Amino acid sequence: MSTYPGQPAAPKKTLTWIAIACFALAVIVTGFFAWRIVVTAPRSPQPIAGGTVHLKKEGLTVYASVPALRPPCEAKDAAGNDVPLKGPSGSETITINGDSWYVVARSVRPAPAGDYTISCKDTESSATYAAGPRSSVVAFVVSILATILSFLIFVGLGVVFLVISLIRNHRRNRAGNGPGSTFPTHPQPPNPGQNFPSQPYNPGPNPDRPQDR
Repeated sequence: MSTYPGQPAAPKKTLTWIAIACFALAVIVTGFFAWRIVVTAPRSPQPIAGGTVHLKKEGLTVYASVPALRPPCEAKDAAGNDVPLKGPSGSETITINGDSWYVVARSVRPAPAGDYTISCKDTESSATYAAGPRSSVVAFVVSILATILSFLIFVGLGVVFLVISLIRNHRRNRAGNGPGSTFPTHPQPPNPGQNFPSQPYNPGPNPDRPQDR
């Protein structure tokens, strides 16, 4: 677009594009962490009353219906090899469908998906034991917080850049239309009512006048 002397330059839309990029990042990043919520969400563990559980995901976590002071369970893989277990570093509890499960042991190393035989010898309580994939409540909570924060941060930045862009464009338009602005002048067509310099009138010879014969 061509400009003339005194005419304001076309407004740049850099901030507008940055705002659009922030909104797009909000959708992408929030969608990623929302997917992480689904992946890390605790699921109901499988009862180990039958002795064998099938894990669809990597890892092994043993739960009890009541808190246990020590992991009274042993685990073996499909080949009969022992799967070392260790107790949690702190108290971890998940509540699913109104049932609370307490983490009592996890595999020392991430166990691959497959069948495992688990036996728990607990003579001190009447707890019910179950097993599931290796999960962490901390990862689930972090995913929720990251989803909320990423949405607020990127959407907030987008709104800020968009508002600044609108304010700058408004000020630029006002400056261009103010009393100090000048525009090029072009030749104007003559006004029909405009007076032009009069020429001397020469009536020419008159046959009715003897002196003009």
